[in-house]
Amino acid sequence: MSECQLRQSTHPLVGGIHPETHKTESLKQQCMMLPTPPELIFPLHFSGGGPGHALVSVGDRVQQGTPIIQTESGIVHAASRAGVVTAISEHPLAHPSQGPSVCLFIRTDSAGPSLTLPLRSSWTAEALRQRAMEAGILGLGGAGFPSHQKWGDTLHTLLINGAECEPYLTADDTLMQQDADAVIQGAVALAENLNLTRIVIGIEDNKPDALEQLKKAIAESSSSYLFEVVVVPTKYPSGGERQLIWLTLGLEIGSGRRPVDHGIVVHNPGTLAALAHSIDGNPLIERVVTVTGDAVPAPQNVIVPIGTPIRHILNHAGVDSYGDLQLTVGGPLMGFTVHATEAPVVKTTNCLLLRAPTQQPIEPCIRCGLCAEACPVQLQPQRLFQMVSHGALAAAGHEGLADCIECAACNAVCPSHIPLASWFQHGRYSLQEEAQQTAIADQARQRFEARQARLTRLAQEQEARRKARRTQNSDMLAKVRAARGAKSE
Repeated sequence: MSECQLRQSTHPLVGGIHPETHKTESLKQQCMMLPTPPELIFPLHFSGGGPGHALVSVGDRVQQGTPIIQTESGIVHAASRAGVVTAISEHPLAHPSQGPSVCLFIRTDSAGPSLTLPLRSSWTAEALRQRAMEAGILGLGGAGFPSHQKWGDTLHTLLINGAECEPYLTADDTLMQQDADAVIQGAVALAENLNLTRIVIGIEDNKPDALEQLKKAIAESSSSYLFEVVVVPTKYPSGGERQLIWLTLGLEIGSGRRPVDHGIVVHNPGTLAALAHSIDGNPLIERVVTVTGDAVPAPQNVIVPIGTPIRHILNHAGVDSYGDLQLTVGGPLMGFTVHATEAPVVKTTNCLLLRAPTQQPIEPCIRCGLCAEACPVQLQPQRLFQMVSHGALAAAGHEGLADCIECAACNAVCPSHIPLASWFQHGRYSLQEEAQQTAIADQARQRFEARQARLTRLAQEQEARRKARRTQNSDMLAKVRAARGAKSE
């Protein structure tokens, strides 16, 4: 039987803010399964796991669980409901780029049994990685990184990120309340097969019901692990990966380093629950989504089939018209605005936030320093803003731009309403583009220099062969002449 060791965090979060959480609204109703929509939509390149290609063709009938997309990372996405593939064409996405992409369309029906993954009597680390790919398991906290790529051989600690600090979001809270057994089972399976020695759960103190369900699931688990449950103060962004590591483990991850470099793997509760369900043969085909905001008549959490159009979910929550409302995918701080309600839900869609527009006029920076006080990474946002806005990207890079976690705490406290996080996101993207272009140029230069060296070497070798032949011919001619001279005598 597992044991639970409960303690309070003793490491204060540097910076951060205390925004209104607005979480109680969506927790008033029981989380229910969303009715199957008439049509499901799956982006080939933006479903998670990188660019992909279709494994089915137009006209094919698929069952729930049929593999339909294979990505370059090895992740396989399955049909979340049965139906017929009707098209593979461009369609709007719920993505920061706001652009369309090629999508696979399924007209749903209820025909046929669901397909499941083969069961196993025993597991290894490699088998677990393979199962994660087959089941389409990604980081469900929002980043969508392929989970199996984190599972190296030098890990020793699993940190379960149950903080969910973003305002309005309660999807993780709901999942931990309703599926705590799966969260713990997934954590144990991962720890046992990767030979991890420590399991830690970080959870904010505003989730007492989720905490009780996790403690109950730990007590009922048959494993011998000691679960360390660390309750952290409710403060944004305590759920940031590096911030939670500091709050729970007292370890600071340095610039340019990753948690896995320190033997730590951080997972969202939903990711571990999906892993447990995949061991039982069920691919990841649905997720909990928070539907909330001032413009939603009935804020709630719903279990949504992946690929469901956003419009279908909003209609289910009582939203009939959208007018000039602002739709955000994710929370108000780290989410992004979406204009196309026909865009589909993907595996990283954790919240649909519908509100009246909140944009305020941008004014010049008054150098008040509030952004620096709020920054959890201890950067100087006002300096970074000046550098990025004037194109001094190299200087911004030296100032620590790459360490920005884009939490937007600086946005929340800025009296001038400057979208600092957007500037920093643009600056980081530009730096990455410059680095990629520099790498491409370096590779091209290296190829050119290698070609020139090869051509020079070949020319030298050819000249050496010519010289050898001339020498040989001269020697032979001298011998012939000598022979003729001797004969004439």
